[in-house]
Amino acid sequence: MKFKYSIAFCLVSAVILTMPLGVLGAPDATPDDGGKPAFAQNAGTKTKDEVIYASMKNDGGVRSIYAVNQFEVARAGSIVDYGEYNSVENLTDTQPIDMEGDRVSFSAEAGNFYYQGNMTATNLPWDFDVSYYLNEQKTAANDLAGKNGELEIKMRSAKNGKIDPTFYDNYMLQITVSLDTGKCSGIDAPDAAIADAGQNKAIVYTVLPGKDADYSLRANVNDFTMAGIEISAVPFSMGFAFSDTNVQFEDLQNLPGAVSELNEGAGALAGGAQGLKDGAYELTKGSASIQSGLNQLSGNSGQLLGASAQIRDALTAISDLLGSGSLDEIDLSQLAQLPPALSQLSGGLNGVSGGLTELKNGFVPAYAALDSAIAAIPDGTVTPEQIGAMYGQVDPSLQGALGELSDTYAAAQTVKGTYASVKAAFDAVGGTIDTLNASIGGIAVTLSDMSAQLDGMLQGTEGPEDLGDLVLGLSQLASSYNDFHSGLTGYMNGVHKLASKYGAFHTGVASFESGVGQFADGIGKLHEGTSEFNDEAADIPDQIQTEIDKMKDEYLPADFDPVSFTSSKNTDTGYVQFVMKTEGIEKPDKDKEEEKTAQTTGQETFWDRLAALFKN
Repeated sequence: MKFKYSIAFCLVSAVILTMPLGVLGAPDATPDDGGKPAFAQNAGTKTKDEVIYASMKNDGGVRSIYAVNQFEVARAGSIVDYGEYNSVENLTDTQPIDMEGDRVSFSAEAGNFYYQGNMTATNLPWDFDVSYYLNEQKTAANDLAGKNGELEIKMRSAKNGKIDPTFYDNYMLQITVSLDTGKCSGIDAPDAAIADAGQNKAIVYTVLPGKDADYSLRANVNDFTMAGIEISAVPFSMGFAFSDTNVQFEDLQNLPGAVSELNEGAGALAGGAQGLKDGAYELTKGSASIQSGLNQLSGNSGQLLGASAQIRDALTAISDLLGSGSLDEIDLSQLAQLPPALSQLSGGLNGVSGGLTELKNGFVPAYAALDSAIAAIPDGTVTPEQIGAMYGQVDPSLQGALGELSDTYAAAQTVKGTYASVKAAFDAVGGTIDTLNASIGGIAVTLSDMSAQLDGMLQGTEGPEDLGDLVLGLSQLASSYNDFHSGLTGYMNGVHKLASKYGAFHTGVASFESGVGQFADGIGKLHEGTSEFNDEAADIPDQIQTEIDKMKDEYLPADFDPVSFTSSKNTDTGYVQFVMKTEGIEKPDKDKEEEKTAQTTGQETFWDRLAALFKN
């Protein structure tokens, strides 16, 4: 019995000793405050801070919220605060706190004062949703403790439309999931920062102000347990340092002028390409005329050589006839047919000479234009490797034009090479025609003169004795014409070879014209593109600056004046922070299970036996 009284006395003494003096008696009045106690004066406060604590369910739902309010008191006195609370508790001393509706009043000494307010509402600025999947099957959190398999945790945060959006728009969330590496392996957490914290892995997600978020993580678990998910929210403040963009974009300001010069150059290039295209057309047209003339001359070479051979043979026969027999045996009546034949032969040669002159008159200007155009083609100094390197340097939109330019360049070099191989023959055409014309003309004149002389001689000749000079002249003419015919044959063979080779050359010229046309069209499109780029380039610096300003507005902290979470009536709030945590996932406590079993069976527990000591 004495033992029971001793324990009770000790407990009562301990309670009495811990009671503050203010409960046992009121403090003395100070001489200068009119007899009022010191704490009854209005206290001077520097700032008020709030830390909002939320206890959450495993699925993200809110169980309860309480606020720890801190005041930095400059002068002792009374303080009035506001909040929608169920109850309040002094965390600094034992002075009472009065609560009437949402009005909370208390006294505080100079220094820091703390009190806790248990909030009526359970709304946070964010709605959270947490779901768990074990082996792809959605599973309640309470059913995961001690389980094995592949775990996935999905977390979502979104704006709570029932709360003032000030905190959602200006606060950054940090969501931390702590996993025991002895129970969790193969952790896969996209978009998270992962850090070692002893045996645990801290998986941290960050949600920027004004943003909703969906995150998930996976892990292989064995005998799974997990501490609660911790979520903190603080005003967004990060040390971004942006240099003066005017300095950074100083060179960019020169871009519009450079693009304008590029456009002007592209316009000049397009004009030159169009001129080249027109020249290539004329080149092809002139080349076609040359080819047609050569083909015609080559096609008629057989007929021309046949006629010349007949003239040669006729002159040779006449010369042989006159030179082999006695002049007394010559029938002068047959010789009367020779002058008209020689005159006709002279006319035929004059016709051939006229045709060659016409050919030369068409060939020479066409050849001059061809030679000038091909001479303007630059020598092939660009290598395929250099062309390949250009593809990596130009904009993709210009690579098509570059390809056409490369093909045109290759075709131009082919034309130039082919032309070089036949140029000597082209150079000789004009001179050869002149030489041939001179020979044909000379022979035609000689034949005409001989025809006139022979006719005159026959008119005044009475006998063969007067034909000696005629026989000698015909013999010399036959010999000269034989040499002429040999030269004509060689010339026509050259014309035939030139005509056969010219076909390939003309094909190259036509291909060159096609390539130049494609090139000119490509340059024209390039000029259209540079013109459009020139129109848009003038606004590029302003557009970039606008985008930078948008990024600054989105990611840099906005000007934010702190407001109270507990009540809009509090106007002196300096800082508000949120600390939220879900329940952990733990296996059942054996002691609690034993207590439940004892209560169910009616057995006494240790606490029942301890309480029984004071009942008497």
